[in-house]
Amino acid sequence: MRGVLRDLREYPSRWRKLQEVVRNPIMREALERAMTRFVEGRALALEGLGDFQEWVDRCREMKDRALEKSQELWDKVKEEVEARGGTFYLALDAQAAKEYIGRLAQESGGNLVVKGKSITSEEIELNPYLESLGLEVVETDLGERIIQLAGEKPSHLIVPAIHKTKEEVARVFSGACGREVPDDPYLITKEVRKDLRKRFLNADVGITGINVVSADPPAFFLMTNEGNGRLCATLPPVQVIITGWEKIVERMEDAFTIFDILPVNSVGLKYSSYLSIFTGPFAWKKGRQFHVVILDNGRRKALEDSLFKEALRCIRCGACMNVCPVYRTVGGHTFAHIYMGGIGAAWTAITNGLEEAREVASLCTGCGTCLEVCPMGIPIPSLVERVKELAKDKGQAERMAVRLVSRRKLLESAVGLTALVAPEKISRLPGPAGTITQERILERPQQPPFHPWALSRGLELGKGGEVTLYAGCLVEYYYPQIGRDAVELLARLGVSLQIMREECCGLPARTVGEMGLWEELAVKNLGYMPPGKPLLFLCATCMSGIHAYQENGGELPPLYDLSQFVLEKLGDGAFPGSYEAKVAYHFPCHLE
Repeated sequence: MRGVLRDLREYPSRWRKLQEVVRNPIMREALERAMTRFVEGRALALEGLGDFQEWVDRCREMKDRALEKSQELWDKVKEEVEARGGTFYLALDAQAAKEYIGRLAQESGGNLVVKGKSITSEEIELNPYLESLGLEVVETDLGERIIQLAGEKPSHLIVPAIHKTKEEVARVFSGACGREVPDDPYLITKEVRKDLRKRFLNADVGITGINVVSADPPAFFLMTNEGNGRLCATLPPVQVIITGWEKIVERMEDAFTIFDILPVNSVGLKYSSYLSIFTGPFAWKKGRQFHVVILDNGRRKALEDSLFKEALRCIRCGACMNVCPVYRTVGGHTFAHIYMGGIGAAWTAITNGLEEAREVASLCTGCGTCLEVCPMGIPIPSLVERVKELAKDKGQAERMAVRLVSRRKLLESAVGLTALVAPEKISRLPGPAGTITQERILERPQQPPFHPWALSRGLELGKGGEVTLYAGCLVEYYYPQIGRDAVELLARLGVSLQIMREECCGLPARTVGEMGLWEELAVKNLGYMPPGKPLLFLCATCMSGIHAYQENGGELPPLYDLSQFVLEKLGDGAFPGSYEAKVAYHFPCHLE
């Protein structure tokens, strides 16, 4: 997380947002309470779906197949929409989409636009554009309405106002209504419904997003909890659907497969309250218009990239945010541009460019927790790393510091000199290494480092033991006592140990996008690993970094965290006797 804070120094506005969040315990409590409820609900709901990995494999294959033939599928949808009296428009970028919808609204002869929830419309910043044309735009999803009246952006894909408490929501509506609205959710909803009914009946244009589009038969699927999307789509004389190029699937059965997993995976519900399916103009009134706006905005270019195209499988369930330790701490206003979280970094790169994307990516710690819950099997950490790699012109000081700590001999010389001349607490390092001390005070390196001590105790490099120990840079130079204690513990447990000649695990290089350096370190470390023997770690981050070598085809021995090894290999009986004390165990996110 410290590296994250250093990255954010490059982005003052985001840094200020982070400071505001840290100083707002009410918002953090609201986030944590909601995230915990979603995660626990998801776990219970998944029990009725069977093997989750089977769902992932099925959904990934289904979506990849559709994306490969997306042009053909959209051609079929376009033909059917036009045959049924609708209009199909492919917007190449955000500006084209805004101008087309704005022109429709102006030509409607009215002034009032009602909207259902749509992250795609947020992507193109549709509301400010329509308002600049003198139109009144009213969000009708309760969460979106709260955010609109508060003058904020959504902070979650499924629950836009997740960071708001009921007291804050009551204050928002009290200000909008000009009278006191109690902080009772039922009464708040009743008040909003009363206002929105009039808006629906008097609206000139209704705009909705879409969750999925099927090509056979051509149909547009919209899932909501409040029914507002259906009213937006059916009551106004002009209906506009806006959705992204990636939302296409081949068959109606494929769409229902997505709806089987989406509410379960997002908030732990088996079903949403409403599922609306549109196939053409709802002709309750003569001359009623039906417009379909499909947004490209970088999506078709992403299809040509072997990694970024994987982001196009995203169904916006938000599960990756619910488990993300960074999102749960800072929320979706700091960890976002428009799209939130780690997947948001990839989507920002696709739709807004690398500069904005790197700001979002700078917050990701690379823990990989999101991988465990994505129903579409999207490699989110790899996408974040790709963003950082492509944005190499940024963060040069950080990269230089990483290159320093990744060169073992250079690091040994620097640490040895520092141990001789530095004070006990180091608040500032010179040159590029100064980025390391921007957000932390370092202790003076300890002497002797772990490896010389271990060799002096008779441990051998790469031979002589059944288990190999990888110490890592922090244990090696700053906390060698941890290594000594581990050696003593394993000796008492009768474990035959050897140590490994080691380079930096490479995760710092990978985190800042130095993939060439990461690959170089991976090759060296793989060459040092004794084949077949369990590799034991004292640092979960190092273990995570080395585990990633498999992505490039590296063959690894079994990897174990120290506590994991003791419990799994030696069992509960490894520690005879008892110890009367309360013990707290921190489970590192890099072990997820």
